[in-house]
Amino acid sequence: MIFVTVGNHFQGFDRLLKKVDEIASKIPHEIFVQKGYTNYIPRNTKYFDFVPIQEAMQYIRTSRLVISHAGIGTIILCKEYGIPLILFPRRKKYGEHGTDHQLEIAQAIETRGDPHIYIVYEEDKLEAKIFEILSRQEKPLPETNVGRANLIRTIKTFIEN
Repeated sequence: MIFVTVGNHFQGFDRLLKKVDEIASKIPHEIFVQKGYTNYIPRNTKYFDFVPIQEAMQYIRTSRLVISHAGIGTIILCKEYGIPLILFPRRKKYGEHGTDHQLEIAQAIETRGDPHIYIVYEEDKLEAKIFEILSRQEKPLPETNVGRANLIRTIKTFIEN
């Protein structure tokens, strides 16, 4: 299964969902889409607006590949579960977000060079990247998330002080 998630931002993400829907029939895996507030209704994939976090985590955990906006939560979960991830950041210039912070996150991850996180900026490159990843038959090893523990500790210290 391939899981596509756009997060819970109030602006839609038609650009991603239309492209996934367009290429779905060519992909040899079932596709589940969390479409959030996106108005576009996929015709060639299963979809839902939102699910409880535990259910979303199960979709990620059991996926062969996740395609996502550049949301930190999804990035962390994919690394923890050892799931290959394509980041397709929401872009301000397309009206998908009010800032380009997702673009900046994607660029930072690309610079870092994580071997199991792939960045696609424009929809015309998405299909080729999906097939490239699926052909590798890779299964990254789950990673202990030191970053989460550090973040929690920092937030806890901030609240307590």
